[in-house]
Amino acid sequence: MRKFGYDVAGPVPTGEEAVKLAGEVRPDVVLMDIHLAGTIDGIDAAGNISGSYRIPVIFLTAYADDQTLERAKEAKPFGYLIKPFRERDLHATIRMAQERSRLEAELEAANHELDSFSYSVSHDLRAPLIAIDGFSRILEESYMSYLPADGQDCLQRIRQAATNMDKLVNDFLRLSRVTRASLVMETVDISTMATEALENLSHEYPDRNVRWTVEPGLQAAGDKGLLLIAVQNLLSNAWKYTGKRSEGSIEVGGTMRGRGLTFYVKDNGAGFPPEKANLLFVPLQRLHSQEEFPGNGIGLATVQRIVFRHGGKIWAEGVPDSGATFWITLPELG
Repeated sequence: MRKFGYDVAGPVPTGEEAVKLAGEVRPDVVLMDIHLAGTIDGIDAAGNISGSYRIPVIFLTAYADDQTLERAKEAKPFGYLIKPFRERDLHATIRMAQERSRLEAELEAANHELDSFSYSVSHDLRAPLIAIDGFSRILEESYMSYLPADGQDCLQRIRQAATNMDKLVNDFLRLSRVTRASLVMETVDISTMATEALENLSHEYPDRNVRWTVEPGLQAAGDKGLLLIAVQNLLSNAWKYTGKRSEGSIEVGGTMRGRGLTFYVKDNGAGFPPEKANLLFVPLQRLHSQEEFPGNGIGLATVQRIVFRHGGKIWAEGVPDSGATFWITLPELG
């Protein structure tokens, strides 16, 4: 280590001493064996160090069995080298760990700035929106009859614009929270989620004629709250874009690949040009006019963020006036 120009705080024989020394010295990187003396092993020590001090840990070990690897993953190491290894491999791994640590620190700082910005947007935009909504409601309730027809129309447009802006602020804040929310992984029943969401849409819009089916037994590993938002957004999207059909059709199905899930939401709605599929997940990008299908273009961007947070993939296929299909892959069940 010293040959490569590193200052070495010193080796310690136990996990407890490693945690203590890391807290005192705050090194740039910790190199950790797994089997140590003391009451906690290297994996537990690494978890304490990375969790308490945000110091990157690289495992140097002769063990590569599946059980050890699964435990080591929980400590979120920045590297895992199997003994014996070459000096230059260790040097390269340390350099990459330092760079990744730097980038993560910058990302964390950017997220804090985004939190402050989101709060500012929420507070500073809502204040005038509340005023516009309140005073326009007074006008509507007390003076509507005194206004000519074009004045009444202007007032209604003002109130609708304020409502739309408030919804846009809420959706942007929700998108921001999705990006940073911590994941609580568990087995999630996608079929039950989809069925309940479609039943709710049927009750909310009893005049719509929509035929829908959900394949049973679709399960995935994920954060239940976030995946619920994703499923609801996808199905609300399908429900909306089948609105001009005399009989709408929505289908939810999928296949288990190994222990992972690939599922789809298919509809017979307005569809979209295939060459514009990449624009579907860009915030505020809409392929249809507000008059045709109301919305602000945040829903699918939110779904994509949720899927990416789970390490999954999402893509879409569509044909104008012939419907669309959204595909999602999710991680393997534990």
